[in-house]
Amino acid sequence: MKQRLKLITSLSTLALTSALAVSAWAGEGEGEGEGAEGEDAASILAPGGESEGESESEGEGESEGEGESESEGEGEGGAASNGDPATDDAEYLYRLGLAQGHLIAFRELHDSGETEMALGHAKHPESELYAELSPAFKARSKSGFADELAALAIAATSGDEIDSAYNAATAAVAANFPDASVATLLMAVSKIVTTAGDEFDIGVDDDGTITNAHEYQDAYGFLNASRAILASVQTNDVTESEAIAIAQEQITTALEQFDGLTADTTDGAPAFLYGAAARIEIAALGLS
Repeated sequence: MKQRLKLITSLSTLALTSALAVSAWAGEGEGEGEGAEGEDAASILAPGGESEGESESEGEGESEGEGESESEGEGEGGAASNGDPATDDAEYLYRLGLAQGHLIAFRELHDSGETEMALGHAKHPESELYAELSPAFKARSKSGFADELAALAIAATSGDEIDSAYNAATAAVAANFPDASVATLLMAVSKIVTTAGDEFDIGVDDDGTITNAHEYQDAYGFLNASRAILASVQTNDVTESEAIAIAQEQITTALEQFDGLTADTTDGAPAFLYGAAARIEIAALGLS
């Protein structure tokens, strides 16, 4: 009961803070998004690592902002990344989640016929994101998923059927997940959602014009990866179940900021994603 009260009290405090932040963002535009970025409530399945390997494929045919995003750290390995994935479970889960998010964005775009856009999310094992995970795989005695990523990239590039390659890649990523507490998992999800906010902020101008489709799509993929991670958790603990429910609700709300992966404009704002990340972090801290 004491733990539950701690969680509820923390969330009540955050609710007021977030409400003020969203209100300020609405009046000041991008400035609020930038301030929220510094909140360090940060971000785990597609080989993304924006700053990582994003720069590699993004440079190939992405909109101008792509190059920008890489230098800014795109969140994937930027402000949200602050640990060693070889020893820090939350950081490791965060990076795996980014990989999953890229795969999700790839699949949705590919299935909708946007093959060229989809290819930008089909990461190679040589990508920076995967390269940064390699030492962690070795330290954790994990096999990684380089072969599966390479097979998916080949299938996508050649125009072959991608179902089997995609399923193999997603299964391989999941197989590398560590056994972690619900609190640790929620912290990783918070990091992923923060990175989604960073990507959204990069991809969308103050007036709602989507100027960097790739980053906007990354944000969508990361949020869906977070939702999938939460859906995989099994616990009989009431307090943990409540914290997970809070996180799921926040991600559902954050996804309402998207108007389709190929939209030209959106009414969404990064402040809502940052607010969701902060609430999820509070829920995680309430379990410690």
